[in-house]
Amino acid sequence: MACSESDGLSAESEAGSAGSQPRKQTTAKQTLVIVLMLLVWTYLYNRLIKGQGPVRAFFQILDTISDDFVMGSLVTISVGVAIVCVFSITKLYAQIVSNTHSFKILEDLFYNDLKNGNVREYLYKVLTFRDQPRPLKVCPERVGSLLFSFSFIYLMSWVYLVLFSEALFFVSWSAGVDLPINEHNLLMMPTLALAIPFSARVMAYLKYPYASDYADFMPGAVFVLLLVATLGYLFQSDDQKFFLLQVWENREYLIAFLKNGIFLAFIPVFFEALYWLMELNGKHVDEEAEDDPCLKE
Repeated sequence: MACSESDGLSAESEAGSAGSQPRKQTTAKQTLVIVLMLLVWTYLYNRLIKGQGPVRAFFQILDTISDDFVMGSLVTISVGVAIVCVFSITKLYAQIVSNTHSFKILEDLFYNDLKNGNVREYLYKVLTFRDQPRPLKVCPERVGSLLFSFSFIYLMSWVYLVLFSEALFFVSWSAGVDLPINEHNLLMMPTLALAIPFSARVMAYLKYPYASDYADFMPGAVFVLLLVATLGYLFQSDDQKFFLLQVWENREYLIAFLKNGIFLAFIPVFFEALYWLMELNGKHVDEEAEDDPCLKE
């Protein structure tokens, strides 16, 4: 019996080694084909594009790969990484602003996952925020969570106030509408800019079924703004006008813009506080009704 077991194990090991050999050979062939393709393409690039001789083109293959392909792609990689980061942040904010339970969900994720050391699980759930189950409560329970929520709302209100002010100015400029910068417009521009993300939150308060669809356009708008700003910077366009740059260069405009922004960015915080107070008061009334038999009748 022992002999048969040893024979079975040896047979399995031989079968496994026999099966691994074709896989190793296939991997080696694939690697060889990929490397040869890169080398041949680089050699032809040196010959046809750079106009190098046959010998020089061969010995310059490594230099072309390191200098032209790797170093030359740093700008593309940098812009791509910036776009991904901006898109991820704005996409998360769009999911948060279109969900009335968002800050309670963030509180639960922090204390249930991140505080227990489950960093990967926490990051995955944050990235898939829309798929997280909705808790029974809306308002965060802990004082730290409340302060974080208010700070987050205020900070993101400032971010979108700045970004969409520039975006609205760019849309007007590209359409041929010359918007003068004065005291009145320094209030109207950030007001309209803040109305875009705040209206998504109002839709969430009213349980509008397409609130998330409306909020999803904001990452695309920020993406276009980032792309236009990058193109204007890279090509040094003298024709393009930037709202924030003109405000920054004028001290009176800058002070007026900051004063208006301090007030406007608090409006979403104020309404979020009112919404939570209404939710807490309604919950308190329901609990009293459950405890008081007279109210039940």
